[in-house]
Amino acid sequence: MSDDLVDEIGSNRPAPTPAAAPKPAVEDEPPKKQRSAAWYSMAFFISILTCLLFYETVLLLSVAMAPTGVAYLIDTNPRRHTTKTVAWANFAGALIVTFELWGADRTLQTTIDLLSDPFNWIFMLGGAGAGWIIHFIVPGVVFRYLTISLDLRRKTLKDDLEKIEKEWGEGVRGSAPLDELASLEQGPAEDDDDEEERSSDEDDEDDEEEKR
Repeated sequence: MSDDLVDEIGSNRPAPTPAAAPKPAVEDEPPKKQRSAAWYSMAFFISILTCLLFYETVLLLSVAMAPTGVAYLIDTNPRRHTTKTVAWANFAGALIVTFELWGADRTLQTTIDLLSDPFNWIFMLGGAGAGWIIHFIVPGVVFRYLTISLDLRRKTLKDDLEKIEKEWGEGVRGSAPLDELASLEQGPAEDDDDEEERSSDEDDEDDEEEKR
């Protein structure tokens, strides 16, 4: 009878294994659009047709956009930020020379004459240079602007917190995020100073023991 009760309670049975924690659901990335072979065939056909009908413009833009090709070879970022910046500025300069070609006789000789003019290269290379300047200067300016705006925002929050303390007392402060931020910013410096003071005190004690 007692064995039956023990068996019913389940004390002689092996302990159940804990259930495995459910794995967090991983959001599926949206599938990339895959272009069909017909799309590539149509794009290739349009490109060939454009080269045949507007070969003077294609030749001019191919030579004028050479700085963009150099930027593409140098750019190692997967999103090609440098290439995009230089490409649009380079294309703007090349478009000025292209308008001159369209305003004159669209012949191969006119294209060669335009490419032989050093003044036109000022527009084409100048546009690419402007793109490089934007690439190097604008990120630093934006970073500096964001840093200043965050500092001003932090100062405003600190002033508001001091006004609330004066009106309601220090009890309303609690664990303010600004205090945690200040401790994080000042923590390593204070630790280093403490270590230096301790090391200097130990050196002084050693010197006194040696004198004795």
